[in-house]
Amino acid sequence: MRKIILDKLKSIEREERVRILYAVEAGSRAWGYHTDESDYDVRFIYIREVTAYLNLQGTKDVIVKPAQYSIEFSGWDLSKALKLLRKSNPSLMEWLTNENVYIEHPDIEKVRKLRDQTFSPARCLIHYYHMGRRNMEKYSKEEIKDLKKMMTIIRPWLAYKWIKEYQTFPPNGVNEMVDSITMNEEMKATISSMLLSRVNGKEVPFPILMFMEKYIREDLLKMEGTLEDLPSDDSFQWGEINETFLNILENVWGVHLVREKR
Repeated sequence: MRKIILDKLKSIEREERVRILYAVEAGSRAWGYHTDESDYDVRFIYIREVTAYLNLQGTKDVIVKPAQYSIEFSGWDLSKALKLLRKSNPSLMEWLTNENVYIEHPDIEKVRKLRDQTFSPARCLIHYYHMGRRNMEKYSKEEIKDLKKMMTIIRPWLAYKWIKEYQTFPPNGVNEMVDSITMNEEMKATISSMLLSRVNGKEVPFPILMFMEKYIREDLLKMEGTLEDLPSDDSFQWGEINETFLNILENVWGVHLVREKR
C-alpha cells in the first residue's frame, strides 16, 4: 500500500505542477484505532513554483483527489498551511507528527518549529471541547454501539485533558494519551480494552459504552464551565511566518528572493 500511495503522490506532483513537501497518514490509522479494513487518509503540504504566487487572479490552495483503493488524498498549499498554523490550527498540528510519514522535505523541520511556537493551549482546548461535544450530540445512543463513532468522542476528550494537564499539544495516539493522562485506573483500563476490541473487530458490551458516554458527557459539562476563563492569546506575528515561507520557496526551487531591508 505504501508504494501505491507514493506513486499517487508523485502523480499529483506532475498533474498539479507542485512539489509535495510532506505527506502523512491521518485519521484512524494515525490515532491508533484502525482495523485492517480502515481507509487510508493521506494528508500533504505542497508548494507551487514561485510565479504561481505572483498571479493576480490567485491560485487554488487546496488539492483533493477522489478516493481510490480506499485511499483519500487531500493537501494544502504551504501558504495556507502557514496561515492556519499562525492561528494554532489543531488539524494541521496533528499532521506535523514524526509518525506514519510518507514524504518529508528537510525544511518541514522549520514548520514544526513554528508549530511549537504558535501553539495556543486556549485555542486548542476550545477546538477539542467543541469537537467532542459536537460528535457526542451527532450520534444517538444506538449509533454509539459503533466503536469507531465512540472513539471520535473519546479522542478529542482525551486531547482536551492532555492539554489541560501538560500545556503541550497532544500526541495523535489514543493509547499514548491514556497512558499519560491522570485519571482513574479503571477508566484507563476500560478505554484500553475498547481500543483493543476495535482493532480486533470485537464488540464492547453496550452497558460499558453507555457508562463511557455518560461519564464523558458529564465531564464535558464541567469543561464548558472553564472555557470562559481561558486567557485570550494574541496571534503569532507575521515576520517569522513570512520568512519561513520565503526561505522554503528559495530552497525548493533554487532561487534567490530579494528581501526588503529593515
